[in-house]
Amino acid sequence: MQLVFIILLLLITLITLSLCFFNVRTIFQIYKKNRASIGFGKRHWLGILFSMIVIGFIVYCLYTATIYFFNPVPNQMKWILALLFTSICLFTSYMWLTSIYTKPEEKPYISLITLSIISGLGNSMVIFVLNETISDQRILPKNLLFSYFILSILLFLFCQIVIRFKLIKITNDIVFYKRVHFVEKVLKTSYATLESMEDGKIQASLNNDTEIISRFANFFVNVFTWSITIVFGLIYLGLLSFYGLLISLSVVSIASILFYFISKSAEKDWEKTRDIQNHFFKFINDLVGGYKELSLNARKSIEFKEDMTESCNQYRKKRTVADTKLAYGIVTGDLLFVTVIGAVVFLFPILFVNIQNDMLRSYVFVFLYMGGPLTGILNSIPELLMIKVSWNRMNVMLKDLNELETKNVVPIHLPKVNHMKLELKNAFYQYKQQNSDHFKIGPINAEFHSGEIIFITGGNGSGKSTFAKLLVGLYEPDEGGLWLNDQVITSDEVGEYFSVIFSDVYLFDKLYGIDFESKFEEAQKYLKILHLQDKVQITKEGFSTIKLSSGQRKRLALLISYLEDKPFALFDEWAADQDPDYRHFFYTTLLQELKSRGKCIIAITHDDKYFDVADRLFRVDMGKLEELDTVTDPVMMANKGLMI
Repeated sequence: MQLVFIILLLLITLITLSLCFFNVRTIFQIYKKNRASIGFGKRHWLGILFSMIVIGFIVYCLYTATIYFFNPVPNQMKWILALLFTSICLFTSYMWLTSIYTKPEEKPYISLITLSIISGLGNSMVIFVLNETISDQRILPKNLLFSYFILSILLFLFCQIVIRFKLIKITNDIVFYKRVHFVEKVLKTSYATLESMEDGKIQASLNNDTEIISRFANFFVNVFTWSITIVFGLIYLGLLSFYGLLISLSVVSIASILFYFISKSAEKDWEKTRDIQNHFFKFINDLVGGYKELSLNARKSIEFKEDMTESCNQYRKKRTVADTKLAYGIVTGDLLFVTVIGAVVFLFPILFVNIQNDMLRSYVFVFLYMGGPLTGILNSIPELLMIKVSWNRMNVMLKDLNELETKNVVPIHLPKVNHMKLELKNAFYQYKQQNSDHFKIGPINAEFHSGEIIFITGGNGSGKSTFAKLLVGLYEPDEGGLWLNDQVITSDEVGEYFSVIFSDVYLFDKLYGIDFESKFEEAQKYLKILHLQDKVQITKEGFSTIKLSSGQRKRLALLISYLEDKPFALFDEWAADQDPDYRHFFYTTLLQELKSRGKCIIAITHDDKYFDVADRLFRVDMGKLEELDTVTDPVMMANKGLMI
């Protein structure tokens, strides 16, 4: 007995010292302002009051039990009780300090595990107390057992309330930080890499995987609490009968081994369902993006629906196969569990002749009570597999993004230089995506100066768009490079000097990267120039609408280009969606106004009628860039244009 007291004393002393350390560290973090207060409200006062009630009841139960078993109370027991009470108070203070003064990205796993252990203990105590109360050979009086019954309920209730509140925050924090981290990685990925990714993969990771991964905290605490309940139940059975404990452990071991092999088989099917989900997200993109085409062609709509339905059907089949395998395992586990209860009732009296009915009843009682937690653990296995699959997919994608060449997303302060010169020297680029024809452009040697209007022309598939992406830094040259004012510049940096409007322009509903307050008057002026004053209103929150015609969307993009005020501007087929009058206004007025402001305008265009507006003219053919002489080149025809 003396040895037991010493072990308990050392253990509780270690726990007390650890809790002292955590409390001191937390107070120091508050002092250093590493933790921010979320405020102290009515909910916190009620929580503290409830904590004091629970602590008071724990002290009462421990004191009465000690007096009942020890009279007089040994000094070692007094120290144990004092340290235990100190530990309880220290843990409660740590819980409230970390709840009121929070720290970004903090994961309170120590608190959750401790609370889960206490919750599991409280849950187990219910069955122990009830079993002891109805036993004919009970040791403790009923009034003390009733006190312990109330204590077990209070412990379980208090810990579960705190755990649930913490899990709500942790779950939402996981989703938030995972998504932010993922978006940061995507934004640092090169455009060429992102362009080569499978459609729907990013959406599936951001929408589906992050939500599934966020369930892990709730899953872990539930399974841990259930496991603690089962462990304490097994310990109790071991105190009743060692051989009964061995049989119980055998059942749990067989169920665990069975589920291990079943889960390994089902995991492959879960992986396949995840692949199908990527494909399904691509169908969603096609449905939204191509709705006009689908709504105008009944046959096309029917065939698209058939393909999308087939994708859903494939997911249903694979999910059904995986769930069926797990269902067989769960049913088998339940069958083993019931078999053990039957063995206790029918075989134990034969194997152990002297066994008493009280012990048989206790075994059945405890086993039936353990059935809930065991079933909960078995039913959680499908969710664990889903979490594992999503976790692996998310990590694989993040690893791929990490290993690929990334860029620095850091704003560059543009130098105020009157004249700027951008050069491409011996630049090559070749597509590297799978299933591509490995089209390449180069070598390209060209230079572009402030105060110039430059037109780029060429046939479809000649490489104009590839050249544009190379010039503005979306593509990294495989050979050669970019020079700005005779200084080497990276592809990451050159984009900061460009304002770009691609033919498939995308509009955000907010003005990002622009100080709107200082640009308000200028924005109103250009709304009128671009004939958008009756269509769009601009505030610091963004545009009143971006649901505009394709021509109006490009005008709004041009307004953003004006407000960005970059030294270089690239317009890809900007005038293609404009009416003849505004197209004429664009070439003869807007471009000239930009030129007068010292901008270098590079426009990809087929409007040969306005080629005479350009200071220089380039043609792209089969990936080669050639500068044309607008005066002497024999290709130049009437109106100083190209016949293409």
